[in-house]
Amino acid sequence: MSTGFQDIRVNDPGLLTGPSFRLDSGTGNELAARAVGQVVAAPSGRISPLRGAVAPLRIRLFNVKYSPNLGDGLLSECLEKALIALGASGDTWSIDLAARQVYGDGLAGRLQIMAALDRMPKWLRQRCVRIPLAIHAYRKWRPHYSLNIQGANAVAIGGGNLISDIDLNFPTKLTLAINEAERLQIPFVVYASGVTADWTPRGTAMMRKAFSSKLLRGVFVRDEDSKRLWDEKLGDSSGHKAVVVRDPGLLASEFIPPSRRKDTKRPVAGVGIMSHIAIRYHADNAPAPGYLESWYVDLVGGVIAKGFRVVIFTNGSPEDIAYLAGIRSRLEAAGGDAISFPTQRTPTELCGIISGLDVLVAYRMHAVIAAYSYGVPAVGLAWDQKLRSFMASVGREAFLCDVAQVEAASAVELACRAFADPIADEDRRQVLLETWQGVSQLLHVLEGAP
Repeated sequence: MSTGFQDIRVNDPGLLTGPSFRLDSGTGNELAARAVGQVVAAPSGRISPLRGAVAPLRIRLFNVKYSPNLGDGLLSECLEKALIALGASGDTWSIDLAARQVYGDGLAGRLQIMAALDRMPKWLRQRCVRIPLAIHAYRKWRPHYSLNIQGANAVAIGGGNLISDIDLNFPTKLTLAINEAERLQIPFVVYASGVTADWTPRGTAMMRKAFSSKLLRGVFVRDEDSKRLWDEKLGDSSGHKAVVVRDPGLLASEFIPPSRRKDTKRPVAGVGIMSHIAIRYHADNAPAPGYLESWYVDLVGGVIAKGFRVVIFTNGSPEDIAYLAGIRSRLEAAGGDAISFPTQRTPTELCGIISGLDVLVAYRMHAVIAAYSYGVPAVGLAWDQKLRSFMASVGREAFLCDVAQVEAASAVELACRAFADPIADEDRRQVLLETWQGVSQLLHVLEGAP
């Protein structure tokens, strides 16, 4: 299978020459070891640096780990664990760009704020957020970054759709984070980030200035579209062309055991719910609210009629949870005793839901990414280029569905086709190997930084 990730190869000399590692057995250990090339057998059951290896790096990862969307936490946790497994210091962890410190530590009134912003024209919304943005930057975000970056000798910015300009949010935060790295003369890289297309002139100027830092050592993005946008927008000013790597969330199955063995009596379909407000805030092709609600109900009824049990969940964002609560009675009427509504508060709990499925239908990209990691075939509800890019990168683009253009009955048939066309384990293992290789390359670049 052609993946589009030819930049990274298993035994590319000089590219993946980090510390040597011990290896015993197990899929994750085998893939991680192959990613760095040199391995020796040992009875430890873990991968760890051999004696005499270079002093491990203490890395701080700037991302949105504690976002209400647990997909952000999943990719952040996977990247932390993968770096440590490949030789980084145990003192390697994430700094949340919004200064959150635990899961569930969200902005009070987020749902109401999003609903109010959703009703505004874009130009007015951007003006309204500028004052609160400035206040948070200097009272909350910069002090949080300054405190938590202490003790680090390397920084990675990324995971998630960070190179974007929605109301100057990330241009502001990334500028502050890079300023802190520069203050302490800590080299940094961009890693596994998504890059979006629609930037304001002010946001563009801020990003170009921030990423022109002489401490930037490399840029790794998560898909070809992001590479093209980075190279066009920031390639010249930063002095770095982007390299494409896999999303760290693909390593979910390496660190979080699956929740159960598959039920051979009645297969289980998962439906990941995303609210119309969240879709509209990020996409131009959002379906009308009434249409979306009926579409979900018809999807659930149709899948149950095909013989599935149905698990309905969200990735944790308050707007999605509130939306699901609002349509739950209609879904229950369509599903009867064949439907359940598990909740989740952490990435591990989210993976517990997804890994127990036989097929998934979902909007949120990291629900689809986690499903792929566990070998669960998915139908991606297309709303954003990033989801399309991921599905294409793993050869599953035939299982994309645009809710605004396709009736629920067609999505039911697509889910049945996905269930009947499971992910080839050889393909899945290759994708996970490429994910490990990308993390190894990140570590190699940071280790070589002066």
